[in-house]
Amino acid sequence: MIRVLLVLITTFVTLSAVAKDAPAVPVVKDPALIKSMAVAAKALLESVRGEPEFAERLRNYSMEDKLLVTLNDGRRQQWQYWPPTERSGLSIDLMLPKHRALMHELLWTILSAEGYHKLLNIMQLENYLQATSNSGFPRGIEDYSVTLFGEPSDTLPWAWRFEGHHVSMSFTIVPGYGFTVTPTFLGTDPADVPAGPLSGIRVLRQEEDLARQFMNSLSEAQRKVATLPGDPEFNAKAGFKYAYDAPWDLYASNILKDRQQWDDWKTELKPMGIAFTAMTGSQQAALLVLLDEVFSTYRPEVASTYKSSLDLDVIKFAWIGGLKKNEPHYYRIQGSDFLFEYDNVQGNGNHVHEVWRSKAGDFGDDLLAKHYLTEHAKQ
Repeated sequence: MIRVLLVLITTFVTLSAVAKDAPAVPVVKDPALIKSMAVAAKALLESVRGEPEFAERLRNYSMEDKLLVTLNDGRRQQWQYWPPTERSGLSIDLMLPKHRALMHELLWTILSAEGYHKLLNIMQLENYLQATSNSGFPRGIEDYSVTLFGEPSDTLPWAWRFEGHHVSMSFTIVPGYGFTVTPTFLGTDPADVPAGPLSGIRVLRQEEDLARQFMNSLSEAQRKVATLPGDPEFNAKAGFKYAYDAPWDLYASNILKDRQQWDDWKTELKPMGIAFTAMTGSQQAALLVLLDEVFSTYRPEVASTYKSSLDLDVIKFAWIGGLKKNEPHYYRIQGSDFLFEYDNVQGNGNHVHEVWRSKAGDFGDDLLAKHYLTEHAKQ
């Protein structure tokens, strides 16, 4: 076990050291992955072109028009993870089996096996909520959609998103430069299924259990540094009151916020809590295992790039709320550019939201800016 922990520390520290000479904003530069995403996206797009399907004629809609919008469409940054709402894209309920199969092929190009099965299990919980929820929201596994922002290309920038209740994954691709995968949002309700055929299933259990184990490994003095006071003001603005005053949702989200507030977290949310450099070796290793769980949603080529971008000297971990299971709680891991937030407050501490963001890299902002600057200089 000690050997494993030492290997983890050595790997992350080495990757972090390499990152000193790399751009602060992570970009995945893997031509094979870029090519495979483009091929899969083109196949999906071609499948909805041509003679309209009977369902399209009968219901008077176009699958192609829903699937494909422009790269500069304002909805590209309007990511949404709450129950059925007006979303961009072609939803599963409007697809035929052949389109659904191609959609899954596209997902397979970027997700790890672990990430893919997380995604499917999150979607499956819609069936549970459909039978048990009394929130007034319609539920259903069919309310997930894929959007192509710009024609998939080997030369020009384009993007795509897969989204629905408790899922929002955004990818921006600039051929010749690389691609980004943030923001990435996952959630699960319930976090621990209490009854029925799915009872005992905990889709995002690692993110909860590993963080709690980390907190329990801290000394009393360290825990005081890591633990932040509650935030009743944040909850009051949304009209919520929870035990421990842990925030009712994520700070780096856009729910119940005006458009001009969506990026406030970039300046208002500061790294707080216990610093990575103030942890023991075993505690550092434990935190790195938790970070690995976050990154491993995606293929190893992606995970390794984002690992190497971390500046461990400025990483901090903060916790708000109770330490026992089903006590509402929140934590975040934050550095100069990287942010991961986890919130388990709603549903009496049985409803998880988590998001991974990049200050400068979300939606490929930094990547696209460099691309346009370079292309403009060539003209």
